[in-house]
Amino acid sequence: MARNQNRHRRLERTITHIQHQWGTEAIRKGSRKTRVPPHVPTGFAALDKALGIGGIPRGRITILSGAPTSGKVTLAARVLANVQKRGRPVAYVDVMHTCDADYLERCGVRLQELLVVRPENGRQALELTLALAKRSELAAILFDHWGALGKSRQERRFASGVLDHLVGRLAKTRALFLVLDDPLPLWQRLFPFADRTLAHYATLHLALSREYWLLSGPDVRGYRAQVSILKNKFGPAHKRVPIEIHFNGTVRGDGI
Repeated sequence: MARNQNRHRRLERTITHIQHQWGTEAIRKGSRKTRVPPHVPTGFAALDKALGIGGIPRGRITILSGAPTSGKVTLAARVLANVQKRGRPVAYVDVMHTCDADYLERCGVRLQELLVVRPENGRQALELTLALAKRSELAAILFDHWGALGKSRQERRFASGVLDHLVGRLAKTRALFLVLDDPLPLWQRLFPFADRTLAHYATLHLALSREYWLLSGPDVRGYRAQVSILKNKFGPAHKRVPIEIHFNGTVRGDGI
């Protein structure tokens, strides 16, 4: 009996270790039914399908990286709007002080249920983010933007500590956490020793890039973008999904 109990404990530790490194769906007991993790749809049907669970996971860190007009802000705003449909407020940590409330509203975000936080510096932004993550009434937090934080070793160490605590708090509150970031530089993709603090803690990483503008005569009516799934602990990675973002008074998006 004792031998069987020890074997069972070792098996559980092995499962926990592998799931921590590779995601909860990487390994499981055959007797356990597969459960779809709590998530929020992006509003782009093709992207939701490619993600494997139907949207952005709650209680986890998701990175949206890309250059300006890549679609990352629009995608983030659409997700926030979908979160608000469930009747709970969301927060926007505006590190750069560039939050465009009018554009967010055009994407469907209800401003009366949006908290905009404008920290004085990167360190304060991280501290305020931790404070927000404690609030169970917040259903989502958008951090804009990671590239505004300092790059020194001390600042990276502080950011790593914050992320470590943040992961635990998000797991308890089930809040959705989105981080906007710059495109990954080529040297970071080539060298494994490059600092990837944020990527290490993320469950999902979507890289967006604009392909071309959508024109109607001389007028720009939107653009087509590609979403590359760089990391996905709940489904397949390394997929590319085209999406279209249209402007017509309001901002709407369609999967292709």
